[in-house]
Amino acid sequence: MEFPRGNEALRRAKRNPCKGGIRTSPDARRKRSGGRGFTIIEVAITVAIIGILAVIAGSFYQSYIFRSRINLAISHIRLLEQAIAIYQFENATLPDNLSQVKPAPTETLPSLDPWSNPYQYLNLGTEPPGMPNARRDGKDKPLSLDYDLYSMGADGVTHKKLNHAKSLDDVVRARTGAFVDLAFKY
Repeated sequence: MEFPRGNEALRRAKRNPCKGGIRTSPDARRKRSGGRGFTIIEVAITVAIIGILAVIAGSFYQSYIFRSRINLAISHIRLLEQAIAIYQFENATLPDNLSQVKPAPTETLPSLDPWSNPYQYLNLGTEPPGMPNARRDGKDKPLSLDYDLYSMGADGVTHKKLNHAKSLDDVVRARTGAFVDLAFKY
């Protein structure tokens, strides 16, 4: 089939759109070239989504790290409790400080908590009546009757009363070992 002479330009345009005086739109050229660029808005939205996801992931990661350190401090306190119990069994008394406690031959005792602060220990058997140096709960009662053992937490500061702002992040041993966790949970 032959095109009439007047449609010669149309026929050429179909074969080669750039020749023949017929102009094509930018969208048609993009479709023809097979690629499509991104607009500034699309790039900005993508960057914003990636930023939001990074903030969420960072938050979860920080929470995970904090909880891991808490769990490590709890494990350390439990390990120190066992070593103190062995010392007490062998010597019929509690140690005056943690340096007197010796680990089993196959283990090492932690001296620093996960925040690089020394674990705190106080033998309450050597305290005067009323235990003035003992850590206390919200009702002003001593946490334990045998000894205090705790980590000062992430901030590295503490207070005798657990409900004080300086003590809320401490990992404490209370109720003579029945409770070991964050002070604000006690």
